[in-house]
Amino acid sequence: MINQIESVDTGIRAAMQANRIKPDEARDLRTQVSQLDRAAQKAARDGTMRATRYQQLLRQLDDVSQRLRADTGSAFLIGSGGDGGYYPNGYGPNYPKG
Repeated sequence: MINQIESVDTGIRAAMQANRIKPDEARDLRTQVSQLDRAAQKAARDGTMRATRYQQLLRQLDDVSQRLRADTGSAFLIGSGGDGGYYPNGYGPNYPKG
């Protein structure tokens, strides 16, 4: 989980440096990532994490990652897009350049 958190944080920094997202968007995303990191670090110190808690944290991290992809245009819509349903295509070797 820690590696996934670091990966999303790296994506946020790269997007901000490439001017793909605004500083306030980056700040909001990084705040969310920091909160998830603290929760994961606490669970690691405690030595155990219930599977349901782990899955919850992963879902929250995925939400942040998908929001980053949507904000940077690195996602594509499924269907009409009427529901805002972006499907992430991942961080490829050209991210965030396009």
